Amino acid sequence: MRSHFRGMTPRSMPIGAVLLAVLVSLVASLILGATPAAAQSADEMRARLGGIERELGHIRARLGMPPVGPGGGSGVGSGGGTGELIVRLDRLEAQIRELTGKVERLEFEQRRIAEDAARLFGDIEFRLTELEGGDTSSLAPVPPLGGLDETAVAEAVSISERGDLDRAVEDVRQGRYDQAEDRLRSFLSSYPDSPLEAEALYWLGESQFVRGAYQSAARSYLEGYKSDRAGAEAPRNLYRLGVTLGRLGQVNEACLTLAEVRSQFPRGPREVLEGVEDEADALGCG
Repeated sequence: MRSHFRGMTPRSMPIGAVLLAVLVSLVASLILGATPAAAQSADEMRARLGGIERELGHIRARLGMPPVGPGGGSGVGSGGGTGELIVRLDRLEAQIRELTGKVERLEFEQRRIAEDAARLFGDIEFRLTELEGGDTSSLAPVPPLGGLDETAVAEAVSISERGDLDRAVEDVRQGRYDQAEDRLRSFLSSYPDSPLEAEALYWLGESQFVRGAYQSAARSYLEGYKSDRAGAEAPRNLYRLGVTLGRLGQVNEACLTLAEVRSQFPRGPREVLEGVEDEADALGCG
């Protein structure tokens, strides 16, 4: 296409060629953006596809061409340059249909992974409740990962809220575990649905883990992960849940949980991902 347009300015190029160049650029951006490195969701890819399809419709209208029919063809036959444009537009439309199919397959795979994760965490919660001597019949099903709104929203945190949590965290770091856990439980009670809830539960789990209270620690990590599945503490809570399940002898669940960290957070904190690999090796995960 570069040689075909060489030496032509936007003013001198036929309108069909200009519009086609715009469409090629749009489709190219979609293809490049669809790589795993872009880490896009299926919804984002589908939104971009929708925009490109609308742009394609506008281009066909400006070229005096009818919309694409159910069979996918242009429905127009013409010779010369216009005929070539029609052929190239049809090819671009075919690429869009192919990408649409890939998005649908990606969405299906995402749903399957979300359902598998929900079953895993439901099983972990059941086992923890059994170990704690609780009533397993009262457990509610864990919703699939994609069933929740995972959009990150910046929420205001008060000075007192941040300060209370920081003091509790410092107690954990200084080994004042009883005082730390009292403060952390008070924090969770005083600030229900706080944006810092996942962080507070992570540190509660850390304190309990150090004291050898693995059942309680696993519960804290699990609740911390469930409270904010897309937040900054989610990879750490999930990783430490896997470690703690290993300490409880739940090796299969531990390995599956560690694998979930790699699957859900491939670009998570390096120390977490390295810890996952070390723990998986220590547990003999396949």
